Amino acid sequence: MDHRIYRGLDITMPGAPGRAPAADKYVPVSGVLGADYPGLRPEVLVAPGDPVQLGDALFRDRHRPDILITAPQGGTVTQVRLGARRRLSVIEIEAGTAPPRQFEPRAGDRAAVTDLLLASGLWAALISRPFGRIPDLGGVPDAIFVTAHDTAPLAADMATALAGSEDHLRRGLEALEHLTDGPVYLCQGPGAPLVQARGRVRVERFRGPHPAGLPGTHVDRLHPVDADRTIWQIHAQDAAAIGHLLDTGSLPAGRVIALSGPGVASPRLLRVPHGARLDLLSADEVRRGNWRLLSGSPLGGHAGGYLRRQHWQVTVTPDQPDRPGRPARWRGRRPAAAHRQRPPAIIPTRALDMALGPAIPAMPLIRALSSGDVETAARLGCHALLEEDIALLDYAAGGGTGLDRALRRVLDDLEAAT
Repeated sequence: MDHRIYRGLDITMPGAPGRAPAADKYVPVSGVLGADYPGLRPEVLVAPGDPVQLGDALFRDRHRPDILITAPQGGTVTQVRLGARRRLSVIEIEAGTAPPRQFEPRAGDRAAVTDLLLASGLWAALISRPFGRIPDLGGVPDAIFVTAHDTAPLAADMATALAGSEDHLRRGLEALEHLTDGPVYLCQGPGAPLVQARGRVRVERFRGPHPAGLPGTHVDRLHPVDADRTIWQIHAQDAAAIGHLLDTGSLPAGRVIALSGPGVASPRLLRVPHGARLDLLSADEVRRGNWRLLSGSPLGGHAGGYLRRQHWQVTVTPDQPDRPGRPARWRGRRPAAAHRQRPPAIIPTRALDMALGPAIPAMPLIRALSSGDVETAARLGCHALLEEDIALLDYAAGGGTGLDRALRRVLDDLEAAT
């Protein structure tokens, strides 16, 4: 089916990546961040100096030890860095020549697919709604959403990024059918279907301004969630990685991302490992000047050293001094004195009303999140939201509002109460 999304905002920036096929880029260092797995209590399984293969376990969840986080490339562990309260900050790997780890896919049923995803680390690519956590092993979602569309500024064209992987994607969708009794939605942009619908796999086309490409928009249109209804979501490249694993017995060596933004000399698609160190990934790619590297889009991206697990683009934006009223996310950081200032006043505008994909009234939601009013936020429908869904709302409000952190606090409170 075709779905036209009228809510949203068209945001244009220079430096779009185009539709040329992805080029392989060697990035000698990658890092796996503990912050990429909220709700997971890491138990580290490696130490500096240990050799690892692509797909080897780096750490696991203390509470759910079957859930493993695996190496994005083969090489040698160079550091295991801990942060506050001895929480895992990053495990860094220097690339080597070790072959990828080989797995043994078995005939498909729920147990076989689950075991393979757990062993390979691809279970952690699944995200549950509500609350945005890695799903529990015993859970059965009402539906699974596979995202093959991205309308964020400067994002990659997903049909181009997935070119050549259609057979793996089809195989991955068939495997995901074993994890739910409901439909598996492949949500893509306009154009020819990436795969043919069959069985419980449904192909849904979305068009319109951002956030027409966000999973939250797709879920709201096709299978709304609440406190009693659960869906899982996964990126289409991760679904194709499942198919690659089933077909070859090994994980793919990289993912296709967009290197884009006004600071990039030649914006394009690159194939790199997730966790690639940003300064090495962007070496010889950035124009002269003061620029800031963001993992993610200009709206919801984060400044930092590595490509985050759920990010599919790297954006190079101007690094300019803090100025009142300038959206902080476009610089990749919040104002240095933000913690000493009152939040900026937010004026109701049509842009705010259009910035949420789900039909949730913007100003009441902002007031409920800002004040920590959990009951009102839940009544308005915040169960359906994750941080990515309100990045555009934050931008429309002027940036630096802290809505993402406020939403996470509310979701954590709601999860604790269940």
